[in-house]
Amino acid sequence: MALRFVAQNVMRLQRLGVTHILNTAEGNSFMHVNTNAEFYAGTGITYHGIKANDTEQFNLSAFFEEGADFIDKALAHANGKGKVYVHCREGYSRSPTMVIAYLMLRHKMDVRVATATVRQKREIGPNDGFLRQLCQLNEKLAKEGKLKTK
Repeated sequence: MALRFVAQNVMRLQRLGVTHILNTAEGNSFMHVNTNAEFYAGTGITYHGIKANDTEQFNLSAFFEEGADFIDKALAHANGKGKVYVHCREGYSRSPTMVIAYLMLRHKMDVRVATATVRQKREIGPNDGFLRQLCQLNEKLAKEGKLKTK
């Protein structure tokens, strides 16, 4: 089932205990998921949207810190009981890229470990541009000594 259908099913999200939503495909073209803060108003779910395109040219890395901050806040919600649903249209490229960046930025995982961690949970395929951006992030964090060494 495509992630967009779960994102648009508020009752299911509430049953799953989701407290926060990070939509990495905000917008209203067929390539996006047309939800926003108003869509979740009154549900108790905190929303954050990133208007990202799933193209090699799109600079998703410009949103890595913003996404990681939102995921951090979401997980810390209610004394660490927060649950964040990170999604895009299919859950294949944009959202896994954002989760991999989060694991690198906040859990000091190198790009290979972070990617493998996400792949254990679901099939993913970040586009080549996003993979390049994750590799650039890896180089930057390694240079700054911000990655766990084996």
